[in-house]
Amino acid sequence: MELYYQGVDIADDVDIIKCVHHEASGGRCDCLEIEMENAGSWYAWGPQTDDEIIAALNGYQTGKLYLNTILPQDGRYRVLATSLPSIARRKSCATYIGMTMRDILASCAAECSMNSTVYGMDDGITYPFLMRKTEGAAAFIDRLMTWEGAAFKAVGGRFAGIDITSAQSVMADQSIELTSKQSGVTHLKRDDMKWAGLTIRTPYAECSAVDDDVQNGIYITMTDLPALDDVQAGRWARGLLLHNNRKAEKLTLSMEFNPGLSAMARIDIDSTTGTDGMWIVDEAAHDFIAGKSSATLLRCIETIR
Repeated sequence: MELYYQGVDIADDVDIIKCVHHEASGGRCDCLEIEMENAGSWYAWGPQTDDEIIAALNGYQTGKLYLNTILPQDGRYRVLATSLPSIARRKSCATYIGMTMRDILASCAAECSMNSTVYGMDDGITYPFLMRKTEGAAAFIDRLMTWEGAAFKAVGGRFAGIDITSAQSVMADQSIELTSKQSGVTHLKRDDMKWAGLTIRTPYAECSAVDDDVQNGIYITMTDLPALDDVQAGRWARGLLLHNNRKAEKLTLSMEFNPGLSAMARIDIDSTTGTDGMWIVDEAAHDFIAGKSSATLLRCIETIR
């Protein structure tokens, strides 16, 4: 494996006994957890908060991470690096008037000394008025992306908004075959968690979305979102319904090291069991030392209108 610290590969200079990268989408920060025997070798590099770290193995790379914490533990040193720098924890209030999604993303990312991008969505959408309420820049963008039916990721020094519907429609990154006797597989399906429909109602707008695949679910009405017209209310209703219903079915896999398991990657499952079909990776973990990977996948939903 390779471990780049401030651009220099130090993997041969430190005694790494544990290296696990946890990757997620939507409201959770990626984290690299490293444990080392010889702390002196590490400290020779003069580590400082927000120093840049990248780990890589067999074609998989964590992307730029920022040194967060160094902890002595049982005679070893545990190092944590995250995909957001420390400044991202700073909470603030702000208003955004007549700004596009592109400009709001860029503004909040710049606050964290990061760049921004979107995938599969129109970043030229203009918001007449939005309010950030005593929250960090990443937390605010995650909330906005949830309304818009997108997943927020901080990855490689960027804020990224990934449209879920678009991610579901692309060709699968890989196909995984599962049998009924496969070990390391957990399938959880909770249809009772799904909503049949969702209505957003404000003094200025009202619009609904429905999931044609849900027959006996409840209908939700939300009145606390700042939708100012029916188009905006409709987008947000579809986005929030998608976010809720896709969490009702989860598939957890454990396997040998698989660099293709990355948050928001499209995966096809080939199986004679109820797991067959199209999935999106929600979170993944890669153990560089043990050579193992695990992931939680969410079922693709294409029935919301």
